[in-house]
Amino acid sequence: MRSTLATRHLLVALSVGLAIPACAGVEGGEQTDDSDLDETESFGGTQERYMYIATISQSSTDPDFVAVVGVNPTKSDFGKIIKRVDMPNIGDELHHFGYSLDQDRLIVPGLFSGRIHVFNVENNPANPTLVTVNNNLVSSSGYIVPHTVVGLPGGLMGVTMIGGNTADSTPGGVVLINDHTGNFSAYYGPPPTNRPAGTIGPKYMYDIDGRIEANRLISTTFGPPGLCGGGLDPTCLGNEVAVWNILTRKVVQIADLGTNSGALEVRFIEKFGTRRALLNTAGTSGVWLADDDDGNGVYDFQQVLGPEDGLLIPADMLLSYDNKYMYLSNWFGNTVQQFDITDPFNPVLVDTVDVPHPNMLRLSRDNKRLFVTNSLITTWDNDPDFGPPRNNDYGLWLFDVDHAHGGMTSRTPSGGPITSFTSVQKKTTTGPAGPHMMFFDPSIQLTPGEH
Repeated sequence: MRSTLATRHLLVALSVGLAIPACAGVEGGEQTDDSDLDETESFGGTQERYMYIATISQSSTDPDFVAVVGVNPTKSDFGKIIKRVDMPNIGDELHHFGYSLDQDRLIVPGLFSGRIHVFNVENNPANPTLVTVNNNLVSSSGYIVPHTVVGLPGGLMGVTMIGGNTADSTPGGVVLINDHTGNFSAYYGPPPTNRPAGTIGPKYMYDIDGRIEANRLISTTFGPPGLCGGGLDPTCLGNEVAVWNILTRKVVQIADLGTNSGALEVRFIEKFGTRRALLNTAGTSGVWLADDDDGNGVYDFQQVLGPEDGLLIPADMLLSYDNKYMYLSNWFGNTVQQFDITDPFNPVLVDTVDVPHPNMLRLSRDNKRLFVTNSLITTWDNDPDFGPPRNNDYGLWLFDVDHAHGGMTSRTPSGGPITSFTSVQKKTTTGPAGPHMMFFDPSIQLTPGEH
């Protein structure tokens, strides 16, 4: 979520609002330490110092790790992996992770293992230290495959769970966990089994975002882990996204975006009075606009971009902090696109750059630097049945953005990465490692709910 004051209220509703009544005015009915940081790198500044990258080892003998990369071009460690923070076990499949609300801790789930790792990043941002590992989230909640992690008030984290610990690995859902221990605290919405009569969803789960002023939250799709986890098969992807009443914690609308659409990210346009969100559908290579222009709480969904616009399995999508541009990474298209979304019903392509098999995106707070990684998950990267190998040329790319006029320029003359992950020293071996989700270190203050 890239959020403003509206999301502050959303976070309160998610965390302490487990029994919150509807409130007046809600519409819609239903390797250095901090002493090394210079003035421009202070908390809340705009020049990022380090990047944390969730990295899969691509090795059966090595644990996954969080790579700490220097990303301030004025420092001697720019583009270098200055620290490798190994997980204590093999086979976690690091994917997405998130900050506690105070940004003192990184909460790092294992996508395949279900383990929750809690790291301290307050004392020395260049050297995250493991505080605890919770192995019991699956057994406590009944959900599997933790994905999106969002910091909440009250010492909680919201975690989307892609599937259920059931015979067909459905349904997905959302849980709340303790941000110090990783322990399961409560469900946000229904449990995976024995759901109350009249419950209409969610069946699928991936990402979430919402607007408290509209009293609505949208959750996205992917597909059942039992079908999608083993290899790249677009026919495993789901078709439904869910619209929630935030305060009652219930799904009030199901939207069908098409067979095997597989909606991934959802980004609300952060403008007061605007009830619109953009969603990328990897399975059908599209972008959809969810719009509630009459304010009745029911969203209309329409596709605004597709394969004809150069999209080919868009794996990630983000909006600039002023909602001027949308960025898309096309995993099979080997491109990152910049669209002007001044009119979100008619996005206009502004620029395209080349990155081999791009995946995750992270934009600097001043909208001037776009970072890109290019690994998805082990089983999909290494699937031999779909096109050229996707487990080579791993790296971290950096593009300077002309935010005033549009355009992206590679920071390297060759257009290559600032950091190569093709030959990385792991715990016991050296070789390729797959970088996925990124976060800046705590010198960059996140907007509430940002993930």
